[in-house]
Amino acid sequence: MDNLAAGYTVLIVDDVPTNVMLVQAILKKEGYRLLTCDSGAKALRLAHDKHPNLILLDIMMPEMDGYEVLQHLKSNPDTNDIPVIIMSALSDMQSIVKGYQLGATEYVTKPFQREELVKRVAHRFELFSIKRIKQELENTIESRDTLYSVIAHDLRSPLGSLKMMNNAILMMVDKDQVSPEVFEMLQMMNKTSEEIFLLLDNLLKWAKNRLKKQNVYKQETDINSLVSSTAEIYIPMATQKGLTIQLQDMDKELSGFVDIDMIKTVIRNLISNAIKFSFEGGTITIGSKIEGDHVVISVKDSGKGIKKEDQEKLLKQNTHFTSYGTNNEKGSGLGLMLCKDFVEQHDGKLWFESEEGKGSTFFASLKALSKE
Repeated sequence: MDNLAAGYTVLIVDDVPTNVMLVQAILKKEGYRLLTCDSGAKALRLAHDKHPNLILLDIMMPEMDGYEVLQHLKSNPDTNDIPVIIMSALSDMQSIVKGYQLGATEYVTKPFQREELVKRVAHRFELFSIKRIKQELENTIESRDTLYSVIAHDLRSPLGSLKMMNNAILMMVDKDQVSPEVFEMLQMMNKTSEEIFLLLDNLLKWAKNRLKKQNVYKQETDINSLVSSTAEIYIPMATQKGLTIQLQDMDKELSGFVDIDMIKTVIRNLISNAIKFSFEGGTITIGSKIEGDHVVISVKDSGKGIKKEDQEKLLKQNTHFTSYGTNNEKGSGLGLMLCKDFVEQHDGKLWFESEEGKGSTFFASLKALSKE
């Protein structure tokens, strides 16, 4: 503890030298860095200039008593965060209550027991250490998320171009003019580039969300058109796995206020998951309906479903859950986390119904029918 305590500064304020020497002798053994002064005016200057981590404050002092010092400390934005332990011979309830009302953290009456003082100061030191460790962790996490964001942003553009080129090549190649092996490799390239791009896009948006830089820009749009155009992108990938994508009631206009990019991300992830967990020959059905002032988008598959014991883990806060698809496709777990966040930013919710061996249906509700 000595090395850590050396970075913890305690200011002792008392106009009686023997009291100061006694407290110094007790706390010096604990390894704290100690400052002392014998008046309220000096205490305020030291508190401002040195900003100690803790102040031990006497009440009965000439010119400026401890209550006035405490009042000045707590009214100054530069010093109001410093915890203060009052150490006074005033032991009546009125004096103690007044100390707490002015902002004291604790009140110790003189004469005090050595063990009491040591434990009270140690308690404040432990709280300080926890707060410092928490801040360091938060800074580390923020630095990590910033790094993720920068990497994902820089890679997104070239990988997006690669994905479009793979799509174009696959559309230009005549299946009958190349060997089955070559055509299968082209299909795999296309599928892999789609998956990598989605993963990278998810990583970028997740990092921005963590850094509170993912702004919501709602605008009026035809939600059905948005859903169907996003779904069409996945038809080649579904066809490659022998799956059929069906759109229900998407020919009807459904106008609403949403963040287009966020909703595209939600639809992409739900459809990608449906493809991943579907068996060859299966069907993926995408629909929408109005429930009150919400639009509910659904993505249903007839695939492997989710085990009962895994269902409660899937959308649970702070739980990172992944599983393998029907062709051993591995997910990152970011997709559903993003979907949940984006849907909740539209005052909606994400939920699902699933039965192992029969498939799953994911629902995303969006409060999209008003500008609010």
